[in-house]
Parts: sequence; structure tokens; C-alpha cells
Amino acid sequence: MARKDIRRHERVACTLSILLAWTDANGSDRYARGKCRDVSEAGLRVDTMDMIPPQSYVNLRIEKWDLTASARVRYSRRAGATNVVGLELTQKVRQQLLDSLREMPAGS
Repeated sequence: MARKDIRRHERVACTLSILLAWTDANGSDRYARGKCRDVSEAGLRVDTMDMIPPQSYVNLRIEKWDLTASARVRYSRRAGATNVVGLELTQKVRQQLLDSLREMPAGS
């Protein structure tokens, strides 16, 4: 039986590279590269090699669009060789990100 999709917002596929920065529990600055998997009205899902604890605040940068933002980690779970991280964005950044995605040519 197929699982029912209970998501509140539609997902838009995305393959952009993302830079992430956060402070770990020891107060050390951490940095990682990630690949966006999809974007929704509420946030985005990112693949990264690093485990980022849920409820952490991260700064992210999408160089292709010269977009810098802050987000909160909603979940972080292992998926094969990578970690899948769900990020919740602020309203202003959400709209800016979705507008940029809509302007992208297909296959970018």
C-alpha cells in the first residue's frame, strides 16, 4: 500500500549546492557543503555528509543566487552514506527562494 503524502506544502525539486555553517554543542564553528534535494514553501531538504543536530540554527548560502539565509534544523537523519537535513526558513527567505526556483530554466 502506498503511503499517503501528508505534507502541507508542495515540493519543488532542486539540485543546487549549498554551504552550511553552525555552532556545535561545544561552541565550535562547523561548516559543511550540501546538495539541495527539494524546496517547499516552508523550507528545504538538504543532503550533507555532516550530522547537524535537530533544533540547531544554521546559516546557509546558495552561491548561484547570491542568497544567504538563516534556518532551523527540523530533522537530521542518516540516509545511506549521507545525512538528510530538513531546514525551516524565515518567511522572507522562503518566498525569495521559491521565486528564484521558478525563474530557473528547466534542467538547471
